[in-house]
Amino acid sequence: MTTRILFSCQFSAAYGAVQHSMLDLVRHLDRSRFEPYVLCAPGGKLPALAAREHARVLTVGTGEFWNYTPHNPLGTLRDILSVARQIVKLARAEDVRIVHTFDGMVFVAAILAKLFLAQMFLKDLQVIWLDCAFIQRYRPHNRALLRWCLNRVARVATLSQSRQQQLLAAGFDPALTTVLPSGTDTNLKQSASEFGSYPHSSIRIGVIGRLLPAENFESFLQMARIEADRHPQVEFVIIGKPGIFRDEIESWQQMIKRIHALNLSEHVKFQPQGEEVPALLGSFDLVVSSSPLETTSHLLLEAMAMSKPIVATAVGGVPEVVTDGEVGFLVPPNQPQALAARISQLIEDAPLRKAMGGRARERVLRHYDIRAITREWEKLYDELLPQ
Repeated sequence: MTTRILFSCQFSAAYGAVQHSMLDLVRHLDRSRFEPYVLCAPGGKLPALAAREHARVLTVGTGEFWNYTPHNPLGTLRDILSVARQIVKLARAEDVRIVHTFDGMVFVAAILAKLFLAQMFLKDLQVIWLDCAFIQRYRPHNRALLRWCLNRVARVATLSQSRQQQLLAAGFDPALTTVLPSGTDTNLKQSASEFGSYPHSSIRIGVIGRLLPAENFESFLQMARIEADRHPQVEFVIIGKPGIFRDEIESWQQMIKRIHALNLSEHVKFQPQGEEVPALLGSFDLVVSSSPLETTSHLLLEAMAMSKPIVATAVGGVPEVVTDGEVGFLVPPNQPQALAARISQLIEDAPLRKAMGGRARERVLRHYDIRAITREWEKLYDELLPQ
């Protein structure tokens, strides 16, 4: 008999690393032992993508968590309760035993469902929260609610040891934490030489980073100006698109203005993150992450799986993935001169790029294959279920 696992991410209006990670688990789950259900909001492409993975898909709520404010309490409560009701229904009627949550809103709803089931039906529901270390970006009242939920969770999984240490330093129970990193499908991301759909004569550098105010793209643009002067053939391709919040849209507009002010229009291009990204990554000579705030980037792992050397800021869990001097280089955040120096080194040394890219792929094969990581998730599910 299979165990039914509910995977849930209410933020389906956009598709990024969190949604990608959830679908990776759904795709590679051992179907002889586990049956995946996916609960999400009806908007965006997430419901269709989950259905394509042959999961049972249910949609509820709006997923518009950016409207969950003290000025809209009824909208907030209505969405949370509708998701909680659906979880209760699945636990009772479908015998769903575990809820694996991928965003803060559904985490709150799952904890409410857990408490209700325990009180009314004496039924235990195990709730897992995948902590992506972005809780500091939430509004204060949402952060307080999440902390209340953390005291009632079955397990908190973090993507890096550095984030786990932050939780422990804040007083969280060590027995309730585990580290399970992001992974990538190394079978689908073959050698970069197999991706020839982006011919180019320039040096092509992929830049990874969410286009948010906190990402400090001013530092990146200063570095790009330095490199454009040193190496006129350089082309930067930013994988990302404008955010949905007002400050994110304003930040995007300011970045466009700065690109024009720095005469970088011929050097900086934009590419939305989508299903074509693996082929795009295959066209890059190296990949850069200039963010001052990061957990562990899913796109960095994809780039490494495709034998791309990395230059990244040494923040969050990135140093646990990108070993400095082996698969690429790490630099301090907000230091465009240091970033440019390492990028120049790789631009000017093709054998070094190739050697680091090869070691990058080997590292992903050893430590970040999504199939092996899915097996670790399955061990956690087994641990949480009654024997």
